Amino acid sequence: MLCCAFEGGSNYWCVIKEKKQPDFFLFRYMPDLSDKPTSYTDYPLNRGGFLMVGDIEGDMPDGLLDLGTIRYGLQVMADKYPRHFQDLLNDNDDAITGDVFLQCCLWGEVVFG
Repeated sequence: MLCCAFEGGSNYWCVIKEKKQPDFFLFRYMPDLSDKPTSYTDYPLNRGGFLMVGDIEGDMPDGLLDLGTIRYGLQVMADKYPRHFQDLLNDNDDAITGDVFLQCCLWGEVVFG
């Protein structure tokens, strides 16, 4: 979902303002490339890593994206946006699903779109 958001779905509003690489990667999107630099989208999926995300216009407060906010966003998505959540679960996701997911993680609702 993070790739769907950052590489397409959220490009119209999203800017990454800060990145913190975790000390250790328990999870990598492409584990067979473990000797190469990882994608920044892996940072929030590992303890101690995060991304600070804001919107281009500065209308919303910057949001921290880490393991805790990802868990929170999944629950918000399931509760408030069940159609998009079902698309995620049924492997029917797209850029819009990724955008909804990211906004749920950051702000608990869809603000843009």
